[in-house]
Amino acid sequence: MRCMVQVFSGSWEEQSYTNEEILRRLEMLTARMTVDKVILGWYPDAAFYRPIGEYLKRKGIDMVLWLPVFAELQDRIPMKESLDAWGRPLAKAIERQGESFVFCCPTDEGNLRAVTEVFDRDFADAGFTGVFLDRVRTPSFVGGVEGVLSCGCDRCREAYRRHGVELTDVAAAFEREGDRFFDADSEPLRRFLRAKQAILTESIASLCRAFKARGLTVGLDVFAPTLSAFVGQSLPSLAEVADFLKPMLYRRTYAPAGIGYEYDLLRRSAPTAEGYPAVVTDDTHLRRELNALEGLPCAVYPGIEVNRLEGIAPTDAAYVRESLRVLEESGVDGVTLSWNVMAAPDAHLPFAFD
Repeated sequence: MRCMVQVFSGSWEEQSYTNEEILRRLEMLTARMTVDKVILGWYPDAAFYRPIGEYLKRKGIDMVLWLPVFAELQDRIPMKESLDAWGRPLAKAIERQGESFVFCCPTDEGNLRAVTEVFDRDFADAGFTGVFLDRVRTPSFVGGVEGVLSCGCDRCREAYRRHGVELTDVAAAFEREGDRFFDADSEPLRRFLRAKQAILTESIASLCRAFKARGLTVGLDVFAPTLSAFVGQSLPSLAEVADFLKPMLYRRTYAPAGIGYEYDLLRRSAPTAEGYPAVVTDDTHLRRELNALEGLPCAVYPGIEVNRLEGIAPTDAAYVRESLRVLEESGVDGVTLSWNVMAAPDAHLPFAFD
C-alpha cells in the first residue's frame, strides 16, 4: 500500500529533531515501502528543510509543508479571533503536547492572507512541492457548545445570511431548546451545519487557489466523516478543491481529532440530545468511516496514528497492523503514517512493510 509519512519538525519556537535525525528515519522508511509524500512542519526555518527536500527529490518523493491555518498560526502572525453565536470571544481552549486549539475567524480576509504570508516569508525557498493545511475547521465540542456555534463576528454573520441562516436565530433556538437543538434529526441544526460547511469551503477554496497559483499541490487534514460536519467540513466539497485529503481516523487518540474523544465530548456537551448512541471505535466502525469516503473526487490517504504518547495516543503494534489491514482491504489510495513517525516505536513500523 502506498503511503504518506508525517513528521512534526517542531513548533514555531522550538525544533523537535535535527534534520539528520529525520533523514535517518526517512531512509529506513523509504527503503522498505512506497512513500509518495513526506509531510513536514511547522518549525519555521527554510534552511532546516533544504537537505531533506534534496534527499526526497532524488527519490522522487514530494516534500509537503505541514501548515496550520485557523489555530496555531496566530502564534506566528496576528489574526482576528473567533466569536460564538452570541458575539462573545470563545472562552474554552485546550493545549496538548505544545499544540494550541484556540481558533480564529475562518472568513476574515486578513486571516486568510496571513496563511500565505507566513508561507512566503518562512518557507517559500525551502524546497516544498506542496502544502498540507491543518486546522482547516472551526472548533469542535472541545470548545464546548459555544465553540461549535461559531464564528459569530459581523463578517461571518453576513456569510451565514447569504446561506439563509441568521445566527441570532441559532442562538435563540439553542436557548429555547437546549440540548435538543443538537438532535441528530434537528432541521435547525442541519441548516446551521450546511451553512457552516459552505462558508468554510469558500475560505479553504480561496487558500487552495492561492497555493496552487504558487505551483504547489494542496492537501487538507480533515475530521472523520462521523464528526466532520460539526467543525464545518464537508468532505465532498473540500475534495473538489484539494489534491488530497487526510481524514484523521484516529481510534486510539484521546485528544482533539480522536474519534472516540470527540464523539464523547459531543455526548457530554449535549447529554440529552437524541440520535447519538454509544460508539465503539473497533474495526467495524473503521470500515463505516472508510465507506463514507468512497467516491470522493481527489486522492484519500486516511491517517492512522503510529506514534505512541502516554495518555494521549496509547497505540500498539497490533492496532497499527490491524488498521493498515482494514485500510488495504478498503481500496483507499494509501495511508498516512500519522501524526509523527519520529515518535513511533520501531516495533510499530515494520508492520507497515508486510
